[in-house]
Amino acid sequence: MNSWKMLYDDFLSKHKYIKLNEAATKEQIINVENALNCILPDDLQELLLEINGDGWFLLSTEQIIETNLEMRQLGCFMPLDHLVFFAGNGNGDFYGYPITQQDGAKGDSIFFWDHEYDNRIWIANSLKDIIIKYYLDEC
Repeated sequence: MNSWKMLYDDFLSKHKYIKLNEAATKEQIINVENALNCILPDDLQELLLEINGDGWFLLSTEQIIETNLEMRQLGCFMPLDHLVFFAGNGNGDFYGYPITQQDGAKGDSIFFWDHEYDNRIWIANSLKDIIIKYYLDEC
């Protein structure tokens, strides 16, 4: 099991805008899964049970529901219901897990969705990788 707060230790000293939220409850995670009709990957569940969003990049459980439901209603893009967005860059672009009918959200691939061109680009192998890349300005 990762210690997500330990991962954030270095970033907290360098990025004053990060504000780690209190842990989510199991009920909040179940609410996300029910609202999106998808089981969340283990690493995202573990992170949310320790840090329910970071006030900057990672969305809280409430924001995950709101963002995904809103994005799924947009008619000007290819359907977005095959991704579970869990983070955003503040410019309208989001990061998410792909969803398959067989496996639900797959925790071994992270995609970046660019809202200007409707691009979906593989960007990382794991939640830990994308957090590190984001806060080191590598993506």
